[in-house]
Amino acid sequence: MKINFPILDEPLEFNQGTILVVEDVTVFSSLVKHFYSYTEDGEVKLFDDKLKSLKESELMLVTDILGYDVNAPAILKLIHADLEGQLNEKLEVKSMVEKLATTITELIAFECLENELDLEYDDITILELINALGVKIETQSDTIFEKCFEILQVYNYLSKKRLLIFVNSGAYLTKYEMEKLLEYIRLSNQTVLFLEPRRLYDFPQYVLDEDYFLNTENMV
Repeated sequence: MKINFPILDEPLEFNQGTILVVEDVTVFSSLVKHFYSYTEDGEVKLFDDKLKSLKESELMLVTDILGYDVNAPAILKLIHADLEGQLNEKLEVKSMVEKLATTITELIAFECLENELDLEYDDITILELINALGVKIETQSDTIFEKCFEILQVYNYLSKKRLLIFVNSGAYLTKYEMEKLLEYIRLSNQTVLFLEPRRLYDFPQYVLDEDYFLNTENMV
């Protein structure tokens, strides 16, 4: 994945667990704003090696770690659809669920007929069953570090998301915790960008200083 914006002389390439430090407050806040309202034709350009732009729906932005809801409606919609896809690949299980759904529908239909009111109903779908069961991600994170891991696990599961950006997360993480996150990102082959306002320990990182000069520190 590559990023480009007016201050850069050329596009900046990043992949697994890349750290981008922007020391100028105005530029940093502007980047966050553009990521928050990212569009393909905006000032910040995100694209792959084939020059294909990243779509708005393919970007996952985390500016508030503790406040990030991994069970947000948009995420659950993707998870439920994926679960429905899993069932479609297991014909025996799908057939069993559909038979049970039909039985439930018939029982409720009978009660509708017995009711004094003129009631109507629809057949229930597998996706509606998943929604009705309240299927969601179990959250057990007690620390910011654990919440970051939780977010990474969700991101890894969402095949339609191509880029995850953490904003100023390094301020809450120890060097050891950051090492563990980067290790998980590499092992799971995720594309993640850490956007930071200051240098993050001695990790390999891009640093855009206050004079708008881009340094590459500890990078091979």
